[in-house]
Amino acid sequence: MNDVLLKMMGNCLTTDVTKTTHRNVYPAIDPSCPELSQAGKTVLITGGATGIGFATAQAFIKAGAATIIIAARRTNVLSEASTSLQDEAHRSGYPAHVIAETCDVSDTTTVDALWKTLEDKGVKVDVLVLNAARFTETKTLLDLGAEEVWSQFEANVKGPIYMTDRFNKQNIGSQKFLVNLTSSNMHCCHTDYAQATADRPGYALTKASGSLFVQLIAKDVSPDEMQIVSFHPGMVYAAGWEAFGVTKDMLPFDEPELPASFAVWASSKEAQFLHGRYVFASWDVEELAEGGLRRRFGEDIEFLRISVGGLRGTNLDKGWQS
Repeated sequence: MNDVLLKMMGNCLTTDVTKTTHRNVYPAIDPSCPELSQAGKTVLITGGATGIGFATAQAFIKAGAATIIIAARRTNVLSEASTSLQDEAHRSGYPAHVIAETCDVSDTTTVDALWKTLEDKGVKVDVLVLNAARFTETKTLLDLGAEEVWSQFEANVKGPIYMTDRFNKQNIGSQKFLVNLTSSNMHCCHTDYAQATADRPGYALTKASGSLFVQLIAKDVSPDEMQIVSFHPGMVYAAGWEAFGVTKDMLPFDEPELPASFAVWASSKEAQFLHGRYVFASWDVEELAEGGLRRRFGEDIEFLRISVGGLRGTNLDKGWQS
C-alpha cells in the first residue's frame, strides 16, 4: 500500500527550493516569537472550525491576537471549535476573544451578513486568512460536468473574491494582511508530476484562478496597505485521507501546526518581501529571506508567480533558447 501511495504522489512529496524543509513548526515561524506578534489585531479565518483552519486559529492565539473570528458553514462544529479555542486561550493566559460566525463563502448573502455583524459590533479586521475550499471527486473536467466545476468556482474563486472585497472596504487607513491558502495542485496538475494531483483538475483550475486573483491585486496595492502572500500548506493528514483507508504512518505527512504557524509568519512584516508571491509552508523562511533566493525576488518579476511557462511577456524565456 505504501509503495502504491508513494508512486501516486510522485515528486510532490519533495521540494528543493530551499536546502532545508520542514514538516512542523520551527523557531523562525514560532507564533510566540516577538517579531511575529499579532498583539491587538483581529484575525478572520474562513474554514476556521476544523483542520488547518482550526490549527491556524490556535497559532494566532499563541501570537497574541486580540480577537479571532472563525467562519464556517456548520453551526454545531463552529460552536464546539469556538468553545475549545476560548478555553485554550484562557488556560494558557492569552488575551484572545474568539467569535464564531456561520458563513458559506460561496453564498454572498451569508458573507454580507458576516461583515454586517462585525460592523454592527464595531469589529475591524486586520488579517484575513482565506482557508475555506471545496474539493471534488477524482474525475476529468468533462466527467465532472459544468455544474460541478462551476460549484468549485463558487467556493474557490468567487468566495475569495467577495471576502477580499469586503475585507478591503473596512478598516480603512490601517495596514491589512491577506493570507491565501492555495495548493500545489495548480501547478502539479500533470501525470508527469503526480497522479494524485493530476486526478483533481477541477481543484487545480479553481485554485489557480483564486491565486491569480490575489496575485493581481498585489500588483496594484502596496504591502504597506495590504500585504498579500499565497502558500501551499503541505500534505496534512485529514479525514479525507482516512476515508480512503490511508493512515497517518503511510506517508510523510506535515503537521497542521506547520501551515498554521506559517500563516502567522505570512501575516507579519517579516514576510513583506513575498508580497504577491506563492511559496510552500515547508520552505525555510530564513533561506527565502537571504542570499540568492532573496536576490531573485528583486530581479525576477515572474519568480513564484503564476504565468505561462517558457514566455517572458511576449518573448521566449532566455532559459528556453536553443
